[in-house]
Amino acid sequence: MKPLGLWYKNIDMCPNFCILYLENTELTECRICEHARYISRISKGRTLVAYRKFRYFSMTLTLQRLFISPKTTKHIAWHHLYNMVDRVMVHSFDGEAWKYFNRVHPQSSMESRNMHLGLCTDKFIPFKLFVAPYSCWSAILAVYNLAPRICMRSEFMFLSMVIPDPNSPIQNIDVYLHPLIDELKQLWLSKALTYNVSRKQNFRWR
Repeated sequence: MKPLGLWYKNIDMCPNFCILYLENTELTECRICEHARYISRISKGRTLVAYRKFRYFSMTLTLQRLFISPKTTKHIAWHHLYNMVDRVMVHSFDGEAWKYFNRVHPQSSMESRNMHLGLCTDKFIPFKLFVAPYSCWSAILAVYNLAPRICMRSEFMFLSMVIPDPNSPIQNIDVYLHPLIDELKQLWLSKALTYNVSRKQNFRWR
């Protein structure tokens, strides 16, 4: 991923799904359940080894790449040009939630290149069941700006995190979503300076 200019971050977390060690990086135990952060042994590199980690993929850099390719940037404003025919709902754009958002945030809705995203999550088993009782949970962002025929294609659904655990973390999934929500809030408040190849100009999008 590094040659593509993309990156992911390993984040230490409590084995009991209580907290992520994001802001309080100096903590050595969970402030809720008091479970130790690190395994007692020391690795070969003489560094502390966390009991549990998960990987978070930055969405800002990933979404910016949609504006770099001429093949994708022309589809970003599809929802802005689309007209509902015979009041048949064929896309999220037709829904009341989207219309309500446009009424509440009229300035944001005027910029056709602003991103509308959907978040979904699902479990998959990386190993055969008889090998080990192990599961992973993925959180994926879909870009709803795109037309129905392409918005659910795999190339436009972006992996934001992988949560490995033998048990389901679904009850504490809000803990894992912390870095993603922070990044999306940052994109909303400060916007992201991005180059649009079709218009040959820099612009800021939410």
